[in-house]
Amino acid sequence: MASRSLHYQGNHSFSKTEKGYIVYPKSLNIVWGNDKRYWKLPKYEKDDAELMQVNWLEVTGCIDNVNIEKKTSYDIEFTMSLMTDAFGWSNSPVYLMAKWGDNTQWRKMNLTSDQINGKKMISKTITITKGKGNNIGKIHFGLYEVWNKKWKGGLKIHHVNLIET
Repeated sequence: MASRSLHYQGNHSFSKTEKGYIVYPKSLNIVWGNDKRYWKLPKYEKDDAELMQVNWLEVTGCIDNVNIEKKTSYDIEFTMSLMTDAFGWSNSPVYLMAKWGDNTQWRKMNLTSDQINGKKMISKTITITKGKGNNIGKIHFGLYEVWNKKWKGGLKIHHVNLIET
């Protein structure tokens, strides 16, 4: 008997913008995303992903199969919001990650001090520079809080921007 994965695999699509690329939540990989107790997934391409509750936050994505070799760096930012009933974010720093080739960057941020409840906010930006190696045609990025093991909820992810620098 085949079992259904509890992790959501996004469709990995993205759109070109004037300044880079935009990735909507339907394109992201979300750990525990296929379990309605934990996430409300987007129905349509530009809908938000809503975190109900998890103690393991891992949302990842990538852009690939595009001619990004000529560019040397991108700023990556998540546009998110905390709902008024959000919980578990104090003393739970969130980490942004970006990887391009053999270059990996991490950035720590605190959602409770960086935003006003209910308003869209842009995460701190993480800048990734093209590395060397075999995978320079693909940029990976992610949002993580997997170390604290506290239950947290009330986060909406609206989209991810990759901005050419």
